[in-house]
Parts: sequence; C-alpha cells; structure tokens
Amino acid sequence: MPQYDDRVTTSAADPRSNGKPVIFYARRPTALVLPLAAITETGGILCLLNNAPIGWFICAAPVVALLVTGAVVRPSLEITRDGLLQKQYPFSSLVRWDVIDDVGLATAGSRLILAYRLTEGTPPPRRQPAAAMLRTAAQPFDGGFFADALAGSPESVLSTVQHYLRDVTARNGLRSAQR
Repeated sequence: MPQYDDRVTTSAADPRSNGKPVIFYARRPTALVLPLAAITETGGILCLLNNAPIGWFICAAPVVALLVTGAVVRPSLEITRDGLLQKQYPFSSLVRWDVIDDVGLATAGSRLILAYRLTEGTPPPRRQPAAAMLRTAAQPFDGGFFADALAGSPESVLSTVQHYLRDVTARNGLRSAQR
C-alpha cells in the first residue's frame, strides 16, 4: 500500500478556505527520479574530471529537469468556485459543479480514480484517460482524476470534494477557476 503525502495548499481537514485555493498536486516520483539524477550527476562529474566540457551540461540537466517538472508542468486538481479544475500542461479541463451528480472512488485497471457521475443529458468528457478507463472497467461513473497520483490520501481528497459538492456556500468562498 503506497504511503501518501498529505501536504496540500489548503488543509483538507478544514475545508473553509477563506478565498485561498484548494489544490491537490501530483506526487513527485522521488524514488525513480533521485537515483537517475544521481547517476547522471556522477557521469557529469566524471566528464568534468576528464576535462570534457560537456560535463557541465550533463550536471545541469537533472537540476533543470527537476525545476521544470516541479514548477511548470506539475499536474494538479484544483477545487474552485466554478468546479473541479484539472491542470496538466499544456491543457486544463474544468468540470462544473452544476453538471456533477455524484463523486466517489473507483478502481479501473490498477489505478484508483476520483470519479464523478454527470447529471442526465450531460455528454461525457472527451480526451480524458480516466474516463476511458472507467468505461472499460464498466464503472458507473462518467469521468475522473487519478486519485492515486495526488498528494494526500484519496479518502481525504474525496471528502473535500464531497464537502464542496454538497455545500454551495462553502464553494462561494473559493476563488474562480483560472486556466
């Protein structure tokens, strides 16, 4: 069972955000990235010790990659006044509160998905990998977000989303969606 990092922008335990964003960022694959970065750095240092000028670029590559992936292209799920906003560079998708009928956790393949069911007559999302997996697994949901990839436990993410789905006044305290 994977361990989850419960750090989010606003605490999921206290859903009254007072205008602050409620954002669940994607976890960083630290166990994969750090060993590869260490090997690359070692190769860069060996090149520098052998007076190969390319060693500077080899040493800089992991640092630049970590900064870019951590700051610029890190996916997130933001709970906004308008709905659930999934940001994943270069695209973002907004699922409005008024078309969400229910939310829950569903398993599709080997992934845990924060899934939503749309109101009757609302077309399902296009180009959403989680939605395709839910349809393949015959789950009773129309779309979703990969909950196992978000920082925080899937249960805390679900309870936060359910709170804002039920409580319209709490939603009004959130900021508007900014794509």
